[in-house]
Amino acid sequence: MSESLRQTIDSAQTSWVGCCWETAFGSRKLNLCGLSSRQALLAARALRGEEAACWRDAAEWLRRVEDDAAHAKELAEQSWTQATANHFVKAYELLSESAILESKYPVATRYRECLITLEGLVPKKCIPEGRLP
Repeated sequence: MSESLRQTIDSAQTSWVGCCWETAFGSRKLNLCGLSSRQALLAARALRGEEAACWRDAAEWLRRVEDDAAHAKELAEQSWTQATANHFVKAYELLSESAILESKYPVATRYRECLITLEGLVPKKCIPEGRLP
């Protein structure tokens, strides 16, 4: 399988691991860019009242973002395995799931780029109808 697909998948996997965009989260308009759920939880524990509650909510939201990023990464890795075994339909479906997870957030569309790269490498009959999420 093409080195360009591997590089595109690697780039997607390393570029999104959590919140990597500006936010104005909750009543305190917290900017969570670059923070982990663990860091937000530590802030919540250090504070009281409404501010602590806002940071607890932020920690939960960041955990969901991190979980989605990790799941997208895992699906992309499975896709690579399927693509190298010439199971292109399954590879496309797995990358599509990664792109759908990523599309929930304002991150770069790296997993969608993976799909475009895969489309360019395999016969058109191997790409399911509907294409690109």
